[in-house]
Amino acid sequence: MTDTPLTQPPMVSSLSARLLLLTIAFVMLAEILIFVPSISRFRAVYLEERLAAAELASLALEATPDRLVSEDLAMELLAHAQARTVIIKGLTIRRLVLADDMPKDVDAMYYISDAMPHNLIRDAFDTLRPRPDRTIHVVGRSRQNPDLVIEVVLDEAPLVAAMYDYSWRIMSLSVVISLITAGLVYVALQWLMVRPMRRITRSMVEFH
Repeated sequence: MTDTPLTQPPMVSSLSARLLLLTIAFVMLAEILIFVPSISRFRAVYLEERLAAAELASLALEATPDRLVSEDLAMELLAHAQARTVIIKGLTIRRLVLADDMPKDVDAMYYISDAMPHNLIRDAFDTLRPRPDRTIHVVGRSRQNPDLVIEVVLDEAPLVAAMYDYSWRIMSLSVVISLITAGLVYVALQWLMVRPMRRITRSMVEFH
């Protein structure tokens, strides 16, 4: 009786290969679930930083005599805040602090301080849609004085570019993590399960 050769299962149909693909899929799914709130948080932090920079610009203006600065300094303050307009609003006041060329139309208004998580997620994915030359109006409370509200009008293009850069970095990291994890799982399965099973099967065939 001739020995029956032990055939190897195709790579894509083997148990370890299937587990490898499942591991990659599950890791990518987990990364997507992490990405959704993280991109919304990234956008919220970006806009909060713009509000904080606008508030600092307004404080620098108030420190000057008669609250007057040169045009060059006003443009520098606006550039630091990456804003086109800075407005301070209190319980009884609302004043235009700094302004460049006031846009005729504002495409969207966002309230950052009191926004719910689902609204932040919706607004983040809405921001990722490419729409050039879009201007947004952002409203949030002052970090120094909660009774004051800071309003800024800014171009959305730098925010969109920063969000896409962040998304690509997260995606690249996710791919690397999924490949490393899947590779480790594949090697572990080969050593702990597949090889012993093959030895047992080979021994049974030889015994037969």
